[in-house]
Amino acid sequence: MQGSGETYPRTAYLLSLIGGILLLIFSLIWAAVLAVAASIFAAVGFGLGAGIALAFAAVAIILGLIVLIFAVRLKSHPESAKTTGILILVFALISFVGGGGFYIGAILALVGGILAIIWKPPTPTQAAWGTQPQPPMMGGASPPGWGGQPPAAPPSG
Repeated sequence: MQGSGETYPRTAYLLSLIGGILLLIFSLIWAAVLAVAASIFAAVGFGLGAGIALAFAAVAIILGLIVLIFAVRLKSHPESAKTTGILILVFALISFVGGGGFYIGAILALVGGILAIIWKPPTPTQAAWGTQPQPPMMGGASPPGWGGQPPAAPPSG
């Protein structure tokens, strides 16, 4: 769950990572198929068209690598999650042109980028599990019984 005390945007990281891996796998498969096709087309005189297709495959490989790099950056630099999420979103949208990792990879990267953009880092005042939050008091003092202070003795009367 986003923003629930996680130190980095875990869901955004995982979705972007899986999306980047799918983008990379698809583009490598596409490049291998096009390389075989390029050799066949070159033999019959259509080498230029195959070369252009291989250039698109190279761009798709680069886009997959970029999404992977930014996904890893989400985990290592969570303070810049919004900027990194925007970059993942942009490169995932561009990858749709080349098939986008069977389109599933691009969709996962898009969702991961959006989650990174809306992720809120944990605030330092959030209480850890098992601790009791201290209520604010005027003058900065804690009420009796809070924070290890013994309760005051009742007035003798």
